[in-house]
Amino acid sequence: IEDMEDGETGFDIYLLGQYRPTLDNVFRTNEMTHLQAINLGLDLCTALSLSRRDGYLYCNLRPSNIYVCNDREFRIGDLGFLSLDSLSYASLPDKYHSDYTPPEISDAYSSLNSTMDTYAVGLILYQAYNEGRLPVVGMSMDAPRHADPVLAQIILRACAADPAQRWQDPTQMGQALATYMQEH
Repeated sequence: IEDMEDGETGFDIYLLGQYRPTLDNVFRTNEMTHLQAINLGLDLCTALSLSRRDGYLYCNLRPSNIYVCNDREFRIGDLGFLSLDSLSYASLPDKYHSDYTPPEISDAYSSLNSTMDTYAVGLILYQAYNEGRLPVVGMSMDAPRHADPVLAQIILRACAADPAQRWQDPTQMGQALATYMQEH
């Protein structure tokens, strides 16, 4: 903890921890197996479900905020939480806008919705099964190259352009991924 620079009131707080590679690093090296990608989806859905249970929506999900621990576990590592109670009148700060932000949330005046997190999980899994590449924006979304039809359906539902067509809760998406793993 240090005093803020330039005489501002308050403190700068730095959290230090063991270095862990981010999911961005994994996507750049293209070294994710099918099992790792499914575990990624399950870990993210579990973390987001716990966040929801505590009354928060995680609104800054992107590969640079996901850390790989022990080559088997994925953890969210940023403080981009928003109270579910304030969702109807909150806006998304510019620093949280990314390629993983749903299309209906285009600016600070856009209404937020509770499918923002499942949309981001869908895009991250899309990227994992599409050689590290996101879909082209503004076009109809094709299935990821390396996802079988059942898994592609789970991923594409998460990435639906219409929020009403998406997984409404990360628990639902996590259950679909768990069922997929049991059957395949």
